[in-house]
Amino acid sequence: MKNITKSAVIYLVSIFGIFLIIPSCSKDKGNAQKADIKADSAFKVNTVMAVGKTVQRMVEATGSLAPWDEVTVGNETAGTVDKVFADLGDEAVEGKLLLRLDQHDAKANLSSADANLKKAHAVLADADLNLKRYLNLFSEGIVSTSQKDIVQTQYDIADAQLKQAEAQFELAKKQLADTEIRSPISGYVKKRFVSTGEALKDKASLFILVKNDPLKFQGTVPEPFAPQMKAGQDIVVHIDAIPNKIFPGKLIRVSPSIDVQTRALSIEAKVSNVNNILKSGFFARAAVMLAKEDNIPFVPEAAVYSFAGINKVYVIENGAVRERLVKIGSRETGMMEIVEGLKPGDVVATTGLDQLFDGAKVEVK
Repeated sequence: MKNITKSAVIYLVSIFGIFLIIPSCSKDKGNAQKADIKADSAFKVNTVMAVGKTVQRMVEATGSLAPWDEVTVGNETAGTVDKVFADLGDEAVEGKLLLRLDQHDAKANLSSADANLKKAHAVLADADLNLKRYLNLFSEGIVSTSQKDIVQTQYDIADAQLKQAEAQFELAKKQLADTEIRSPISGYVKKRFVSTGEALKDKASLFILVKNDPLKFQGTVPEPFAPQMKAGQDIVVHIDAIPNKIFPGKLIRVSPSIDVQTRALSIEAKVSNVNNILKSGFFARAAVMLAKEDNIPFVPEAAVYSFAGINKVYVIENGAVRERLVKIGSRETGMMEIVEGLKPGDVVATTGLDQLFDGAKVEVK
């Protein structure tokens, strides 16, 4: 009974296998016939010719705007603030008075130094006259050498005293001038740290001034583009806070090394700031212009078939399809740049891409 059962099972499995094989063979035969039909039939397609365009290559840099110049203004001498003439946001032309310290002591010192200087001039003039008289008498043998030398010494002392008085006068003038704090650059007041009546030590920070025209764009570009960065290249700056407007500039400095942590290269560009629209500190994106490339192929987006990360175009040659794998570049107004796999003048299909295959016959609509 056991042997009969085993034989029966083998028989049934064999019969079932035959039924599985027959449909499979029929399906393979149908696919082959379908492929033959496709190969013999002509697909009706629309076509377009790849056009050659000039492409401006560029690389994007991110960063921020910085003032062209930034200065912390301080005082040379200690004193009490008499009056403040500038505040936050005020324009500061070079040489403009920003702050004045109390001048009472400085003016008194200058007046005293001036009096001493006038006195020293008078003493020297008298000593000079006396020396000339003694030199004449000495030449006539009326006075001795020792007498002449005494008068000469008096003249030398008077001359030295005059030089000292002149130095004290110049110092007093400087001390008075130091009570007036003036702008060293033309720009704007970014910060003010003092108020009227405040007693200051020397070298205190009074103002921060910034020059905002032009501005500096300070940013970075990815490491692979570092060899292409050179001073003098044009840039275009985009500011998120000022949409739909671009600001031209010029690359002026390129770092000599890559940041090992960010793998980026630091760059600096000069950006014009007419009418002070831009503010230092703005976040900015810049496009650094590289070389222009001519005759780069472009096709409509409809001519590119994309699936699972693979991009294809179907080139039409002598009524047949030639499938080409391509690499996509930039996009502009419905057109796609073909970096690899196509050349200007090639004719490509724009319809029925999901049905086309290499070698298929086509009929252009």
